[in-house]
Amino acid sequence: MLRFALVEVHRRFLVTVLAITMGFAFFGNTVFGTLASEIISSMGIDRWQVGMLATAATVGGALLSPRLGKWADMAGGRRSTVTTLLLAGVALFSVGVAPEFSLLVGAAVLTGIALAISNPATNKLISTEFPPGRQGLVVGVKQAGAQIGIFFGGWLLPVFTGWWGWRWAVLAFATIPVVTGIAYMRSRPADAGLDSPDQDEATKKEAADSSLSQVSSSTRRLIQRLTVYSLFVGVGTAAAIYYLPLYAEEALGMATGQAGQALAFSGLLGIVGRIGWARVTESRLGTMRGSMIIGVLAVIASLTLAFGSILGAWSIWLAAGLIGLSISAWHSVGMLAVIQIVPSSLAGRGSGLVYFGFLTGLGGGAPLFGWSVDLLGDYTPGWLVVAALFAVGSWMMYKVREKGPIPGSTK
Repeated sequence: MLRFALVEVHRRFLVTVLAITMGFAFFGNTVFGTLASEIISSMGIDRWQVGMLATAATVGGALLSPRLGKWADMAGGRRSTVTTLLLAGVALFSVGVAPEFSLLVGAAVLTGIALAISNPATNKLISTEFPPGRQGLVVGVKQAGAQIGIFFGGWLLPVFTGWWGWRWAVLAFATIPVVTGIAYMRSRPADAGLDSPDQDEATKKEAADSSLSQVSSSTRRLIQRLTVYSLFVGVGTAAAIYYLPLYAEEALGMATGQAGQALAFSGLLGIVGRIGWARVTESRLGTMRGSMIIGVLAVIASLTLAFGSILGAWSIWLAAGLIGLSISAWHSVGMLAVIQIVPSSLAGRGSGLVYFGFLTGLGGGAPLFGWSVDLLGDYTPGWLVVAALFAVGSWMMYKVREKGPIPGSTK
């Protein structure tokens, strides 16, 4: 009884660590979006260069994501999760102290590497520490960590910037992942109450000897479709996170504080969305049907923003809410799908490949969206492209549902 209680306490602590890991792996992107105006004026840069920060934060991460997924499988979820936390803290510290734009780009690269490790590391940990039936809720809470970071970042970064300036605001947040990483590193191993050291070594050997080529062709095709869908999610996330506040300010005439609140509102609903979607897709809908519905909601959100200047300033709140419940929420569904359909020994690699799609879309979408605004002087074309991508993504998931049962899932 005591052993069971200790394992449950450790698992709850682990869920908290997972949420913090995801929150701060993505926090650098929240900084670049929420404090875009301050960074532009402080560095003397243009809007498209804010997009270049996103590119620097994601292109390197995208290229490394599959390899980092393999490393997470071999190193184990605990070690790779601690690495993610410490790297995220160092990256935020570097953003806060960077004296010029070129060094800020270098700091952004570090945030991208932390982002690339985050999902393979945390999914690996979940696949080995939590049984099916509990994984959906844990994945939802874990992925909600990123949205919690967006919420508190959108809310508190402008407040702290008003008090101390944007650099000290970023440095204050940089301490949290470092402290969490040290605390988790000093805690007992995640598998102490569940597996023996010999079993852990056997798992690592299996991970080293495995590859995605060993799974069935239907599973590989499904991973490929999830990667493409994740690419679309990356583009949509880039537009929402990096440009939603600027869009609210420039196209709808909102104050900086109100624009940040719109992003925070999106993050708040994203928390609910990630937890809710993970539970519903695991118990009822299935991950493919859930992805299809999320795509439809994302289309509506993008069209609302495309015609926001006609609809009025109120539309930003509708769009922000839909983004939180769709684009921002899909990660819990996508990562749960990976955990369900690939063996535990390949959880990191499968996650890394799908996340490669997301980071590619995030890195490419940010500068292209900003470039379209600078070139055309209007946000509408960019939002219409996002809507079209999610329409295609929903169709892809519908075609998967037409082909029958999903490998590794009961839905």
